[in-house]
Amino acid sequence: MRQIALVGKPNSGKSSLFNLLTGLNQKVGNYHGVTVEKKSGQFKKTMIIDLPGLKSLWADNLDEKISVQQILNYGKSKDPILFVANGSQLEDSLMLFSEIADLQIPLAVVINFKDELKRSQLLLDIDKLKLQLGCEVVLMNGKTGEGLEEVRQIIGNDQAKLPHTFRRSQYEKIEGDQFENQYLQMLEADRKNFTHDQFEALDQDFSQRQVLISKIINDVLSENPKRLDLMINSKKWDRVLLHPIWGLLIFLGVMLVVFQSVFSLSSYPMDLIDSLFAWATEMTHRHVKLGWFSDLISEGIIPGLGGVLIFIPQIAILFLLLGILENTGYLSRISYISDNFLQRFGLSGKSVIPLMSSWACAIPAIMSTRMIDDRRERMAVILASPLMTCSARLPVYTILIAVTFPERGSGFFNLQGVTLLALYLIGVIATLVVAWFISRTSTEEKSTIWTLELPLYRVPNWRNVFFNAWTKTKSFVVEAGKIIFFISILLWLLASFSPKDQQFIDARFKEYTEEGNEFQKSIKRESVALEYSYAGYLGKVIEPVIKPLGYDWKIGIALITSFAAREVFVGTLSTIYSIGSEEDASIVQRLRKEKIYETGEPRYNLATSFSLLLFYVFAMQCMSTMAIVRKETGQWKYAIYQFIFMLVLAYLFAFGAYQILS
Repeated sequence: MRQIALVGKPNSGKSSLFNLLTGLNQKVGNYHGVTVEKKSGQFKKTMIIDLPGLKSLWADNLDEKISVQQILNYGKSKDPILFVANGSQLEDSLMLFSEIADLQIPLAVVINFKDELKRSQLLLDIDKLKLQLGCEVVLMNGKTGEGLEEVRQIIGNDQAKLPHTFRRSQYEKIEGDQFENQYLQMLEADRKNFTHDQFEALDQDFSQRQVLISKIINDVLSENPKRLDLMINSKKWDRVLLHPIWGLLIFLGVMLVVFQSVFSLSSYPMDLIDSLFAWATEMTHRHVKLGWFSDLISEGIIPGLGGVLIFIPQIAILFLLLGILENTGYLSRISYISDNFLQRFGLSGKSVIPLMSSWACAIPAIMSTRMIDDRRERMAVILASPLMTCSARLPVYTILIAVTFPERGSGFFNLQGVTLLALYLIGVIATLVVAWFISRTSTEEKSTIWTLELPLYRVPNWRNVFFNAWTKTKSFVVEAGKIIFFISILLWLLASFSPKDQQFIDARFKEYTEEGNEFQKSIKRESVALEYSYAGYLGKVIEPVIKPLGYDWKIGIALITSFAAREVFVGTLSTIYSIGSEEDASIVQRLRKEKIYETGEPRYNLATSFSLLLFYVFAMQCMSTMAIVRKETGQWKYAIYQFIFMLVLAYLFAFGAYQILS
């Protein structure tokens, strides 16, 4: 199958064109051996490859290096490239075009944002530009699809052709293949080993390219004074939005709206999904008569699917809102505002969105690290962001805080609220410290400098915003969902089957209800069956390990089952303590009455409760996060290292809290 690559700078509208050309005929994966996302799609009999955006062929970060390598491969194979330029930043885009043109690859140029050129009253002479560049040029509007048919004709008729070259000064006297070979050697060389003369040659070449491109722009583009007014107005907005005080307040307000929307807007579809799966469970119990098969579906498969689909509203809404911020140009401003503070922890402004979105859920937060160019920084955020307090921790926090601190006082503030705030702050501090440690000790190559282009403010491309939110959400469901689904079934098997026969469990249940103390007489058979299930035995196996933290085997089971999702901790305790409802008040009352068999003291005293709170602050306890870390890093070792590190950290803090307070 023929193939053609889409190449362009960030914010050039390349992804919009890719979506228009390929529609739903897309595949998303990773390049071989790396975690950079590879997007490909089919247009008729042509495979369209959407390469990651890059600023120059002299790349620093991993995404750009992948693009450069693919372009170099095209330079050797002479496969065509469709170069996408930003019409409102045409001079900047043509600088990259000039570098690719020197590789003598068949090229065609698509100049996007025709509407912005018109709004700015800029007149572009397409015929002159074709003569200057030596290849086909099409003007289009990626928002409306205007000009798309001309692009399709270029692809279908194979109209890409060799452009004029922009000979570099040190190669001016070299012709043909000899020039291309030496140019390729320079691009493929490690710049760390460049000599002073080679760097001087690059600087000189860059200056000469600027002169050539400026001449072309002056020849083909005529400006209206209103263009200058538009840029002045943009700078006026930036004086407010990038102000050290007002800009920060506006930024915090925007983030508040974003994450409040993630919580508020997602609650209704999440409740609907929860209700649908509850209905499916009820229908299974009612109509599937084969006992074990009914339990497998209702307690294994349905919860497994629910564990995947319940995250869809948060992921879709977050990526939708981030897409709007990115398409308007404000996302770049957010990165600029937060950059100075995060630099102290080895991060940059690009890390702020993934870190703050972790308050909703670490899964979409880790997925959004794709916007981070620097490989070391991206790994630091991926490995540290699960320490931020996500919404899944809230059921655990609120119940344990309610058990430990009965509500006292009046007004808005009380000890419960202060404790919850302290847990959030601990999560933030831990995240920044771990990110700092990872960035200092990582062996990943770090970019020499973080550069940021501030695009013009524009109305979002709604087609692109919705389509990207759809593809990213679909990617989570398909990739991470398979792993979550099978692990959920495994957990059900452990909790549903026992090495003991039913007679043994019936005998133990009878022994509890007839000869036990008051507490034991109140238990249900399901609780006895759980105690002697494989999960129950696993809880007793780890009991000696968790006893120094103030936990017994029952809490141990909850720790194990909550690996599926942290909030499962509450449901597990409900089953263990024979509570039919998961209402907070009922659980709180029962936990307060729970006693330690040996001493008769409350099981959930101050020491144990704080130990559990700190354990859930630091522990991973989320197989969904592990699955997505594996997907984003491309290797299980990072997910396993992260799980072990956070588990050890959680154990140490929980141990310290219990030993100090008990």
